Order: sequence, then structure tokens, then C-alpha cells
Amino acid sequence: MSYAPRILIVDDETSVRVLFGEVLSEDGYYITAVGTGRQAMRTLRDFEFDLIILDMSLPDRDGAELIGHIRSESPHLSILAVSGFMVGGMHDIAISAGATATLAKPTTPHELRQAVYRLLDPSCAWIGTAT
Repeated sequence: MSYAPRILIVDDETSVRVLFGEVLSEDGYYITAVGTGRQAMRTLRDFEFDLIILDMSLPDRDGAELIGHIRSESPHLSILAVSGFMVGGMHDIAISAGATATLAKPTTPHELRQAVYRLLDPSCAWIGTAT
């Protein structure tokens, strides 16, 4: 039996959640997507994930603050912080808060895949295996 990595996508933009979810589920990842920081924390308490893709600009939570809460509850979880404002200081803010890596939006499916592959299994040995 193989294991498909579980990814939580947290973004208030439905189109981003759908796009990221479609791209990554095509590669065999198990995807859960939510639109608020509150939903993210509740989901993280109920399920285990290998990676969280976290928008730094959520309507109900500051991204850096949310990363701190996630780190306190799940210190080994990989966090890919994404933002349309990643240029400038946002990269440093996200990394200082505890993000594992950052990705600027808009992004291409190829760039998203590469960022996720680098954080999970670069060999992607589990892709295409029966579960």
C-alpha cells in the first residue's frame, strides 16, 4: 500500500483553492481546502497533513500569526507561505514566522508543483501507485 501526501490549502480566494487543488490532486496528492484561518486551525486539529499551503493575507487572521499558531501545535509540518505580495519583506516575514518556504502569487502550475515537490518527496515515488 502506498501513501499519498496530504496537503491543506488555505486561501480566501476560491479560484486559487480550486486551481491549486486541481493541479496537485492530478499528481495524486490528497487535498483539503479551506478559506479562513479559523477553518485551517480546526481542520489541523482534526486531521494530519504533510504540508500546508497558506495564503499570508486571510480576512480573519494575519498569516505570520497563523504560522506561529500552526508551529506551536504542529512543529514538524511543512508550511509553504504564498502571497501576491511576496516581493519586498513578505518573504522574510513568512520565514521568520516559521514558514518552511515561500511562493509568490500568481504562480504557474509548474512553479507550484516544484515548490511542493521540494518540500515533500522530490522523487515522487508514490505517484501512480495503487492505494
